[in-house]
Amino acid sequence: MVRSMIAGVAGLKAHQSKMDVIGNNIANVNTWGFKGYSYNFKDSMYTNSIKSAAGSELAGAAGGRNASQVGYGSQLSSISNVFENGAPSPSANPMDCMIDGTGFFLVGNMVNGNFSDIASAGLYLSRVGIFRVDDNNYLVDDQRSYVYGYAVQEGTGIPETPAVGGSGTFNDVPVTFNETNGKITIGGITVQSSVTNKSKLQTAINDWIAFVTKFKVQDDGTGNLQVVDAKGDPMQAMDQADTPVDVSDKIIELSKVTLGVTELGASLDTAKFKVSAKATGENYTTDVEPVGTTLGGTLDPATRVEGNDLVPAVLAVYSDELSALKIPIDENTGLPYKLNNYSINENGVVVGVDELNRTIVIGQVALVSVQNPNGLEKTSGYYYTIGENAGDVYDVKPGTGPAGIIKPGNLEMANVDLANEFANIITTQRGFQANSKIITVTDEMLQELVNMKR
Repeated sequence: MVRSMIAGVAGLKAHQSKMDVIGNNIANVNTWGFKGYSYNFKDSMYTNSIKSAAGSELAGAAGGRNASQVGYGSQLSSISNVFENGAPSPSANPMDCMIDGTGFFLVGNMVNGNFSDIASAGLYLSRVGIFRVDDNNYLVDDQRSYVYGYAVQEGTGIPETPAVGGSGTFNDVPVTFNETNGKITIGGITVQSSVTNKSKLQTAINDWIAFVTKFKVQDDGTGNLQVVDAKGDPMQAMDQADTPVDVSDKIIELSKVTLGVTELGASLDTAKFKVSAKATGENYTTDVEPVGTTLGGTLDPATRVEGNDLVPAVLAVYSDELSALKIPIDENTGLPYKLNNYSINENGVVVGVDELNRTIVIGQVALVSVQNPNGLEKTSGYYYTIGENAGDVYDVKPGTGPAGIIKPGNLEMANVDLANEFANIITTQRGFQANSKIITVTDEMLQELVNMKR
């Protein structure tokens, strides 16, 4: 009878442990990346009431006999992690991502330099991709752990450098207005106008602006410069004495004209406007300064922009070793690129957009493949450590194997089946009640034995 009570107590403990597992599963039904657990029973130890014996065919011998065993209830066999993928839940943040496959993200504290041995790096594995860029330009998750992957090799991943025409602003350019013939002369460039009186000065100014914004100086094919209109027809720039003006020894374009005084009836003394290199990428250097002399104005050094030609992008090549992912250095400034609007694609490539709307590659997130995922050990949060029975652990690039691909804009929901958990609650409760009944009945039998003595 005492054995039955021991078996009942063992059954109570086992069913209580199973209820603990069920409770943990249900408590984490809304935890990102949570993997449910299953509780498995096994028989407790047995004692032989009658030992087994072999039979004999000799005369007078007895036949065989099976052993008669009595068990001591049930106990924990194992608590297994169910590593089935959870359903995707859409996220408004493009940097949130989940793994569609069996792999894990590699995260943890800072490891200096590059490495390839994951097991000895002291890092964690994770199924939750809530990623951000911190104030030190590193990619991190919401637990402040660095995200590891493949950095861009030096000399690659350089974005296209847009072509920029050189330019500069000239101030205090002389302005005269001939009321007799209605001509406005600004910086030695005279525009014919139908205006013959000062009251229509604004119209004359507008005519000059319309002309000069289309005005270009280009090579006539023989090595000489000529002034042309928007259609390319030759024109002549004249000075105040109606003498042809040598505008520049360099191809230029006049644009973005702003007059110093534009009120009707006001006297105009000076103006300012911007001179830009006609050809995209052509440098605006001191060679163009004679234009300022011709125009009669002065170049504002603060407005000078050095032109540059378009430089094609260099495609990113990723390292084969792991490192913490960080925004790369801009070779032109020696500082990290100033990025915003980060995103990640299916291959785990993390990019940002800089101030020039260029796509800058930060790196490629690594996935970790584990031979025996049930050999991983859970820690606080949603991290796993690599247990002794995890088997081979190695890194792979997303989309190159069973580790899977990245699904950006989604987070993985828990794989807990509530219907199944509620059914397990019922069977576990009934099992607990049955074992408690064994203890109650055994107690009543012991009570009867005591009463017999009285």
